[in-house]
Amino acid sequence: MGKKTIISIITVLVLSIGAVAWAMGDSSNVSQEAVISGSVTQTVTAGEEVASGTSLVDVSTLTGTTSAARATVNGVVKQVLVKPGDTVQPGEVVVYIEAK
Repeated sequence: MGKKTIISIITVLVLSIGAVAWAMGDSSNVSQEAVISGSVTQTVTAGEEVASGTSLVDVSTLTGTTSAARATVNGVVKQVLVKPGDTVQPGEVVVYIEAK
């Protein structure tokens, strides 16, 4: 085996181990998904503390305004992936919460 091949293999291994470690370190962030489609009218804000059941994203539908996603865990909102005016679909990740 040549020197370049060995260096390439070591580089791939180091990057793979780093990616796994990074993914495992982020395991406390829980993705929250929309359960219905609609146009976003309101969202929680990053940094906000929420309890399980709290509405995270409200949408406008043909029948009125309703919650498209509710918190499934207690914690702090880390990231909101949608904003008012966006359209969400069922199963789309809309918020990440750091579970407590």
